[in-house]
Amino acid sequence: MASIVQRELIEDDIGSIDADGLVDFTHDLLLAEAADTAIADRWTAWRRAKRSGRPVVIVLSGAPGTGKSTLATRLAVRLNITRVITTDTIRDVLRTVIPTNVLPELHRSTFETIDPVAVDPFNGFIRQCTAVGSAATAVAQRLADEHRSVVLEGVHMLPGATTVALSQHRAAPIVVERLIVQTEIERHTELLQRRVTSEPHRGGDRHVAHLDSIRLIQQRLIKEANSNTIAIIDGGDAADLTHDIVDEIARRLHEPPHQTPTTQGNRTCDDGR
Repeated sequence: MASIVQRELIEDDIGSIDADGLVDFTHDLLLAEAADTAIADRWTAWRRAKRSGRPVVIVLSGAPGTGKSTLATRLAVRLNITRVITTDTIRDVLRTVIPTNVLPELHRSTFETIDPVAVDPFNGFIRQCTAVGSAATAVAQRLADEHRSVVLEGVHMLPGATTVALSQHRAAPIVVERLIVQTEIERHTELLQRRVTSEPHRGGDRHVAHLDSIRLIQQRLIKEANSNTIAIIDGGDAADLTHDIVDEIARRLHEPPHQTPTTQGNRTCDDGR
């Protein structure tokens, strides 16, 4: 894009241009050249967001095997966010300082915390999420103090929790949360099976064996997302996720700081099966 702008400036015999003029020139060029005219407004909106000084915190939650890690990396590259924090990493760190007898749930795989026959099948899962998610949010708070943006991703990020936790932060970070799901069980199974060969040290075969528990986790996260008006995105149809998030950030720039949004998108899902 920079090369095209340079070429057009030379062809138009424009020897000098100020910063604001360059922005307008680039916006008009995008309107004329891009296949989708919305790209011009999206580029301008993202530029305005970066220059606002407000850090951006993007949260991708989802059950194991929904594709959130891939999407988080893609988002970070496209939006030039250099920090991607995974809750699996946070959990591994916590395991080194919190002994098993203090928080046994922390030392289990997430799907192992589900007890389908218990009165509350998700009690262990919520306890693990509370510990790990709180630590991940603390990292985001520290980065917000430094006015640095971050992508948080992991099963432990309960939809809506980060928005509430950062709602009164002095840097007024723009928090955008999405729940990534796999609606089709066949697709979800395929993604988990890929881990058997692509990530042999993560015990991918154990994930496949516990697919029922993983699907229960997805249903619980869907319930949390719907209760907190967090948009739900099918991981098999997430090509426009970057556009969706940039558009959300642009809308949020017009909100007064410290106002908790009443909605973050309108896609909902009733069922994870």
